[in-house]
Amino acid sequence: MAITFRQLRYFLALAEELHFGRAAERLHISQPPLSASLKQLEGEVGVALMERSNRMVRLTPAGAVFAEHARRILGQLGRAEASAVQAARGGGGRVVVAFVPSMLFRRLPPLLQSFAEAHPGVDLVLHEMNTTRQIEAIGRMQADVGFIHGVPLPEGIAHHPLETERLVCCLPQGHRLAGRSRVRLSELAGERLLVFSREFAAHYHDRIAGLLQSAGLTPDPDFRIQHWFTVVALVGQGMGVSLVPRSLAGAAFANVAYVEIEEEAAEHEVALIWREEGQSAAARAFVRFVIAGG
Repeated sequence: MAITFRQLRYFLALAEELHFGRAAERLHISQPPLSASLKQLEGEVGVALMERSNRMVRLTPAGAVFAEHARRILGQLGRAEASAVQAARGGGGRVVVAFVPSMLFRRLPPLLQSFAEAHPGVDLVLHEMNTTRQIEAIGRMQADVGFIHGVPLPEGIAHHPLETERLVCCLPQGHRLAGRSRVRLSELAGERLLVFSREFAAHYHDRIAGLLQSAGLTPDPDFRIQHWFTVVALVGQGMGVSLVPRSLAGAAFANVAYVEIEEEAAEHEVALIWREEGQSAAARAFVRFVIAGG
């Protein structure tokens, strides 16, 4: 016979009261069932947990150790029960949030903080992923929601546009165009143009490459870059120029300048995505919170 939670509760009551009568009264039972429960528990454990006589009841050394672990076990059970109730009511649970790195320079950090304050029972788990991986993770139920650069989405993935963001030209600080308020893409002719590799975000890469190609420009194929931060760092080292989201201008990168682009099409969408079906109550609450403006 396995040890039961009831046996642990009875034992802890007796360990705290050190008196069969008071422990039984606290548990709203009579003394015989309490004595029988202790005997069964000691039989399962294989050692004496208490010394008892007509004059006193006390824990054995083994009983003191067992009581400490039993208290932890019952505490974890209580927290599990509370979390389950909260999750059923939409007030608890866990939300796995995926995001592209540039979201750190938009409103993601304060949004997460506001949600946590409004839903203290919900645990937020954060994963940095590019857009393609986010779509795959949400489809496989490895993430609940994602913050992505706008791309065509497969069936079953819902989205809510968050903002349309301009792209800006990122230049080394001493560049010939760095002091300008605006530039046309054609003015970047002859420059080494850095763009992250297509394998990491095909649609977004193609969007930027298409803008450059419309001005007769081609990204440098010799740089296999995965993140925007790497692109900006390379620009700061004088390795080339790039088109980057305007939000990156808020990052503390040294030796770079950001200049507006004349072309109206130099923009992209940022969106929240989630599964249309199979969302937890906590994830649905997160989506509602973001759509409502946080």
